[in-house]
Amino acid sequence: MTFEKVKEIIIETLNCGQKDITLESKLMDDLGADSLDAVEVNMAIEEAFDISIPDEALADFVTVGDIVTYIDNNTK
Repeated sequence: MTFEKVKEIIIETLNCGQKDITLESKLMDDLGADSLDAVEVNMAIEEAFDISIPDEALADFVTVGDIVTYIDNNTK
């Protein structure tokens, strides 16, 4: 469930194909995100999941799976 919602956000924000996105996909290396894209993805995720992600946590988001794990561990 979380993965599907994160996947939708990434598809909309980065304009990449659905089959390009797996839990192991690296945002910058595999999906072509730059720092501005990362900020846009973060803002969309915070809004969609009604959470606030601290900058320290953002630095640890390398893969899509990192984002999903963070959300699952920090939402009810």
